[in-house]
Amino acid sequence: MEEIVVYRYDEYIDAPIDIVFSYVNDDDKIKQWNTMFIENIYESAKDQHMYKKGISFKSVQKLDKKTITVDTHIVEYEAPYKIIMHSTTKEGVSISKYLLTREYSGTRLVVEASLIPSNIYYKLMTKIFGRFTKFIYEEQYNNLKEYVENEVQIS
Repeated sequence: MEEIVVYRYDEYIDAPIDIVFSYVNDDDKIKQWNTMFIENIYESAKDQHMYKKGISFKSVQKLDKKTITVDTHIVEYEAPYKIIMHSTTKEGVSISKYLLTREYSGTRLVVEASLIPSNIYYKLMTKIFGRFTKFIYEEQYNNLKEYVENEVQIS
């Protein structure tokens, strides 16, 4: 099946790229802006701070009142510019892309969420309901922008 883009966030953040990257890369910092994120469970303790291509972990998230755990694998990792992760669920393979570039004195952050559906049913559901996920993602990444820009002003 083909990859279906469900959400794309493209925003300028008035903060240096290293700071923005740390807030999408460090579990403790992700908790500060992402209300859905609970934790990542790593295969070994050193993996938590040794991000690189090939690292696998279980990502635990809360959607409404439901807690879900998904197997996640880092496919590409180039600090502070790119993280691409694949998460496997019964619905298919969810792809999360974080792409950062230096822009003026800040950072351009592009986040893309997509799905390779596991079957025709999930393909149809993604096409029908995929646009509703925009509201969930939009709130989280606006939280990130606001949090990082406030953090930089305080420093």
